[in-house]
Amino acid sequence: MVFGMKGESIVLIGMAGVGKSTIGMSLAKALGFNFIDVDDYILEKDGKTIQEIIDDEGEGAFLQLEKRRMYEVDLPRMVVAPGGSIIYHHDLMEYLKQNSTLVFLDDSFENIAEKLTGELDRGIVGLKNKSLKQIYEERKPLYSRYADITVNCQDKSQDQVVSEILQYYWDLSKNP
Repeated sequence: MVFGMKGESIVLIGMAGVGKSTIGMSLAKALGFNFIDVDDYILEKDGKTIQEIIDDEGEGAFLQLEKRRMYEVDLPRMVVAPGGSIIYHHDLMEYLKQNSTLVFLDDSFENIAEKLTGELDRGIVGLKNKSLKQIYEERKPLYSRYADITVNCQDKSQDQVVSEILQYYWDLSKNP
């Protein structure tokens, strides 16, 4: 299948806990694309978890590393699940918007907070000085601004979210 779509790749954006990795894997399978979880890629390349990098080198150093690793991803025929903090890199987001379809997985703060309970060592940038709610409120308009497609994940199964993304994606590919 050939699409006239931006680089034939999908980058999932949204908060930690929204399901970018699980949805990304299913989506990649459905499309016959490869899948990459950028946090796993960083661990593989740099030998440290996101939280370890933040603890050892600080958030600024992590953000630069995350950006560098994101630029290394070979986008064609790829579904990418990056960290939620890539949204802070305007230049990177512009690059991704030109070369991929950006899908914002939107969910309520309550659902995200519930999924992250006991997991606040997940390497969420900003948690040292802000609450999860403040980070959510700061990032949500940024995700919306860059998204080509926004999917509300609230009260939907993983399969429902995947088929909704596919529907939007096919529609976009027919009417670029």
